[in-house]
Amino acid sequence: MTMEHSLVDEAPTQQQGSGVLSLVWIGGASCDGCTMAVLGAAEPGIEDLLLGRVPDAPPVTLLHPALALESGDAYRAELNRAAAGQLNPFLLILEGSVLDESLAGSGSFSRMGVDADGRPLTIAAWIDRLASQAEAVIAIGSCATWGGMPAAAGSPTGAMGLEDYLGRDFRSRADLPVINVPGCAPPGEAFVETLVYVWLHLARLVPLDLDDERRPRWLYNEPAHPLPPRVDYMPAQAYDVAHRPTVGCPVPRQGWMKGVGGCARVGGCCIGCTARDFADRYLALATPEAPPPSSPGG
Repeated sequence: MTMEHSLVDEAPTQQQGSGVLSLVWIGGASCDGCTMAVLGAAEPGIEDLLLGRVPDAPPVTLLHPALALESGDAYRAELNRAAAGQLNPFLLILEGSVLDESLAGSGSFSRMGVDADGRPLTIAAWIDRLASQAEAVIAIGSCATWGGMPAAAGSPTGAMGLEDYLGRDFRSRADLPVINVPGCAPPGEAFVETLVYVWLHLARLVPLDLDDERRPRWLYNEPAHPLPPRVDYMPAQAYDVAHRPTVGCPVPRQGWMKGVGGCARVGGCCIGCTARDFADRYLALATPEAPPPSSPGG
């Protein structure tokens, strides 16, 4: 039985549930750039989802560490409800990489509250509690998908992407793998469209079409080419343009907002930020040669 066929039999529909979909968003190691990108989305925007204005999609509630009205114990109470299976259905969204807490010694790299024994609840611990209860699990941004900047060479944190943490064989309640939406940051509209797409799939209205990297295929089938921006950059002087790498990215086709802007559409340097290990493989293309030392008296 294929994954799509099993979902037809098992996935909850909007009519079967409460009619409201909860988005449980947690933050790992990141700069919050993906949050800012989503807040800037339009056509549709996150507010359209919150108000139930997207056709065939339910209204949503958003539990977000930076945007929630609740804080402290009240905020964590909602997370505990989700972990206990009392917030159904919900999608789990991770922004930022997962840190290897075993490398933190007697402390922790990340925490959000403590458990009944007073031990810190790390982001990894919250993922353990929440992922199996979620209808779908989505990693937004290259930090959450591949580890991103926190996983660059030399990092002491053991940062990793969500799929690396949960395992390639992970499946959500609805039998879905981790769905990856990479980019630093991806366009907010691309992410909101992914949310709608996943819900339409759970509601049995569309098939789920992911590529080999488990990204929405229709978002990441447009090529972008990491290139140095100017020939006087040291990397450009030895760069083989004829054999330049290609990464899949929504920006060349979709732009940044309402079809406007975006690095690959306004002459900016593509650093391949949707690719695995982009910080080590491509970021040097945006780094100029260090200036020579000044001469005495210069």
